[in-house]
Amino acid sequence: MESRLTDVKKHPLEKGWHSKAVNPDIFIDGCTQIWPDADFAKLNDCGVTAYCLTAFRPLHPGEAAMDGMADWWRVARTYPEVRIALKADDIVEAKKQRQAALILSAQGGDFLGQNLNRLEIFHKMGLRVMIPCYNSRNPLGDGVMEPENGGLSMLGKRWVAECNRLGIVIDLAHTGIKSSMDAIELSKHPVLFSHANPRALVENRRNLTDEQMRACAKTGGVVGVSNFGPMLFRPDQTTRPTIEQFLEAVEYAVNLIGIDHVGIGTDMSHGTYPDGDLIRTRNAGGAPRYSEFVEISSRSRLRYVQGFDDYGQIVSVADLLTKRGFSKDDVRKILGENFLRVFRQVWGG
Repeated sequence: MESRLTDVKKHPLEKGWHSKAVNPDIFIDGCTQIWPDADFAKLNDCGVTAYCLTAFRPLHPGEAAMDGMADWWRVARTYPEVRIALKADDIVEAKKQRQAALILSAQGGDFLGQNLNRLEIFHKMGLRVMIPCYNSRNPLGDGVMEPENGGLSMLGKRWVAECNRLGIVIDLAHTGIKSSMDAIELSKHPVLFSHANPRALVENRRNLTDEQMRACAKTGGVVGVSNFGPMLFRPDQTTRPTIEQFLEAVEYAVNLIGIDHVGIGTDMSHGTYPDGDLIRTRNAGGAPRYSEFVEISSRSRLRYVQGFDDYGQIVSVADLLTKRGFSKDDVRKILGENFLRVFRQVWGG
């Protein structure tokens, strides 16, 4: 069983790309986990400028969620190499200071219960990105695994307006199709699908229909294509997906919705994923065959595509994108500028 601990040389993007005449300003990962045994002082050493960080576990109630948020402020206070991003300029400044910017994100709105007033308190604590429903149904609406596909509740529709008012980016990964379309219709700001792939390439309930992707782009939002293996695992496949399949998904998304609306959401980890984790079960990725033929453990690199299972390999991703005909400006947008544009518009600064 492999650990998800990242072990790469310092700043591979900055070193590796000078020779390619491409020097990206930033790399923003649309979704990541950072566990207590991570080396926080080295979070920027693999070339990631900003992590959209799952600040607490998806199904945590309010008190546990608040404890999770508070602990990230302790981390930022303890490690000068880390800062919490409250506005877009914090990400730019982190790049200049060779820091890792942490974007505190919530995967699911269970922590709100029935009290939408909690959202303003969490925003004051630094919450900047939020998914309403994590796979299952909660008071805000239906997640992607709910067979009824019931959409947002009345509370969920009010939640959209409150996110817009406060300046919290709405993320619709893990959210049911109708829930996501409801949120897109109601939102006055751009929305994200932080880590999801085209369903046209792989039929997986976690992946997106063309309609969802087009609707997201119409808001000015971004789809974060993911290298998470189960979401790229074809029905006839029995071996681990490859980086070429990931790049194919990026290319499909760009062709469908445009270069300004595509990013990367790895869903990878720094530190060690807990044993016996109840969130990412055998069927959580919507592809039980992956666990049968490739890997079940969330700790294993085999859960990600061959050739992109470590942050240090982002250099190869960038080089391969250029070989596929993407310009330097295109690659910069995919790596981070598209996410940054959305954050600037919703958060300000």
